[in-house]
Amino acid sequence: MGALGAFPSLTEQEFFEACQSLECRSSDKINDTDWLSVRWTGKELLIKQKRKLSDQNHQNPKDDDEANRDDTIEEGMEDTIYHNTLVPRGNGSDFLIVDFSITISPTYQVPVLWFSCHFGLDQKPLSLDQVYRWMVPQTLHDSLRRVSVMGGISMAHHPVSDLPAFFLHPCNTPEALSVLRPDEPLTPEGYLILWLGLVGSVVGLHVPSKLFDHGVG
Repeated sequence: MGALGAFPSLTEQEFFEACQSLECRSSDKINDTDWLSVRWTGKELLIKQKRKLSDQNHQNPKDDDEANRDDTIEEGMEDTIYHNTLVPRGNGSDFLIVDFSITISPTYQVPVLWFSCHFGLDQKPLSLDQVYRWMVPQTLHDSLRRVSVMGGISMAHHPVSDLPAFFLHPCNTPEALSVLRPDEPLTPEGYLILWLGLVGSVVGLHVPSKLFDHGVG
């Protein structure tokens, strides 16, 4: 796999190569991690995550039902997510199931992180307030809400499925990546892992350390 041509930008072909490589790398290394599956469809990289809830972000999720009500448009979009989300078997509401999708932005020439999520066996998707409460570290709340270097969390129709989903806006991703520019040339896969470390960590999508047992190609 060759080096990137124009960091921090990523071409469509480089994106395809990166996603295929990460899917291959993950095939036998995600057991005992919070990643349930990794799949490259030819258009998007899908990562399913099962995450235990922690106490860091306030009360029991059931208490959010009365406390959080977004505007009617967003609620309607979330209802659409609800009817199109597969729910693995499990018990209780002490964990989140998160369906991540990574696509490439033709405008900004960087990956874009999309996601939808729900509590355990409760198929109702999280509202935006619940996303901040249960997925975003408390220290990042203010910066994300005012659209910081990471970009804000918004909801839109997914470019592949056309279903509503949350996403992290990529407008400032190139600038943020430039700060992390490595001394050595990056492969497309190395770029994707660097990007995941930057953007994925905002919503708790951390690359399992087991994937690095034999280095990054």
